[in-house]
Amino acid sequence: MNILTLYAICRKQKISVPPAVFDMGTDDYVIIFESELKGSGYVKLTVNGKEKTYWDAPSGIIATHDTVHTIKVPKEELRMNSYIVGSQYIPFKYDYSAKKGNTAESDPVFFKGTPKTDDIKILCITDIHEREAEMKKSLEYFKEDYDMVVMLGDITSNFIKKEKFTKNILSDAAFLSKGEIPVVYTRGNHETRGEYASQLLQYFPTATGEFFYSFNFGGLSAVVLDSGEDKEDDHREYSGLIDFHSYREKEYKWITSLKKEQFTGQYKLVFCHHPEIGNHFRKDWLTPFKDMGFDLLIGGHYHISRFIENTPPSFIACGRYKDDWAASSLTLKNGEIRMLTINTEGETLLDKTITVK
Repeated sequence: MNILTLYAICRKQKISVPPAVFDMGTDDYVIIFESELKGSGYVKLTVNGKEKTYWDAPSGIIATHDTVHTIKVPKEELRMNSYIVGSQYIPFKYDYSAKKGNTAESDPVFFKGTPKTDDIKILCITDIHEREAEMKKSLEYFKEDYDMVVMLGDITSNFIKKEKFTKNILSDAAFLSKGEIPVVYTRGNHETRGEYASQLLQYFPTATGEFFYSFNFGGLSAVVLDSGEDKEDDHREYSGLIDFHSYREKEYKWITSLKKEQFTGQYKLVFCHHPEIGNHFRKDWLTPFKDMGFDLLIGGHYHISRFIENTPPSFIACGRYKDDWAASSLTLKNGEIRMLTINTEGETLLDKTITVK
C-alpha cells in the first residue's frame, strides 16, 4: 500500500452540514445532509420498536461518490420520531471490492412535522444572497415555535460551484429548521445561474421531477412554482445557454392540469420566487389559482415588503433591501392569514391580516 492510499484511508469522516428535512410533495420526506468526505449516506430511526435504516441508494446502489446525501423516509415514520444521519467514508470503490474508512453520525434529532388543521406558523426566508449574518439578526424577532420553513429563492447569488448549495441553501435550511420541522424550497432566478445550476435538481426528487409541485400539510394546501429566470432566453447574460421557454410551457401545462379537489386545506397558498405571475412571459399563471380559490401568493425577488391587491393577492416577503435585511412569517389561524415582516433593527415593515374564503 503506497503512502497516498494509506493517507486516503486514514482520513476521518465528519458530518459537515447537519440534516434538513424537505417536503417535496410526495409520501416521503427527503433528508439532505453533507459529510466532509465522500461515502455512503443513511438515516436511522426506530419504528414500532425496530431500528430501520434508509440509504442514499438510487436504483438499489448505495451512492459513495458524493459528499451530499439525499435520503427518502416515509412521512408517517419520521413524524414525531427521533432520527440520526450517518456516513461511512469510502475512499475507493472497485468492481469487486471497496476500501472503507470510519463512520460519522449525528446526534439524535427529534422531528415534529405533524400536520395541523389550524394555527399553522410558517417562517418565510427570501433573497438572502449569502448575507447570512443579517438574516440571522432578523430572526432575533421571530421566536415562535414554527411548523415549517419556506425558502423563497435567491438564497445564493449564483451556482458557479457546488458549495453554493451546501454552504448556503443546505446550511441555511439546517440552521433555520434545526432538522426538526419540514423545509420547502422555491428556486430563485439567481439559482439558475452558473455551471452547477443544471445539477441542482439531483438533490430535489419532487413529485413532478421538477422544481414545481404541490403538497398538503393538514389545514394548508400549497403549490410551489418555479418562476425561473426573469429575462427572455436571448438575453446576453445567458450566452444562449438556457431554454426556459420550453420549461415554462411545461410548467404552465402542469398548472392548468391542477384540480380544485386536490387542495383540501382551509388555507390555500402559492409559493413562487417571482410574484408577478399574472403576465408571466405572456402567459397568465394567476387566473388558474383564482379559479381554484387560492387565498394568497407569497414571493420575494423585489427586495421589498409589500401586499398587492390581486385575486389572489400577493405578499412580497422582502429579504435583502438597501443595506438591511428582513424576515417574514405567516400565521394561519381562525380562518385568517397574518403576514408579518420585521427587519434587522426590529422595525415592522408590514403587518397585515386577510380572511380566507
